[in-house]
Amino acid sequence: MSDPSDRSTTWADALRRPWTALCAAAAVVLGPAASTASALMQANAAPLRQAQSPHRRL
Repeated sequence: MSDPSDRSTTWADALRRPWTALCAAAAVVLGPAASTASALMQANAAPLRQAQSPHRRL
């Protein structure tokens, strides 16, 4: 079995790498942007609601 201190050193090394920080920052920025874009696309795809004209008889 491997030594537990080796595992923690590996994770600490990984967290210090610039690519790890860059990917984490991209996930924080792009995650909400992607869900917002998805919601806007769904809203734009919905059929327009027809407003009733004040001169229209029922």
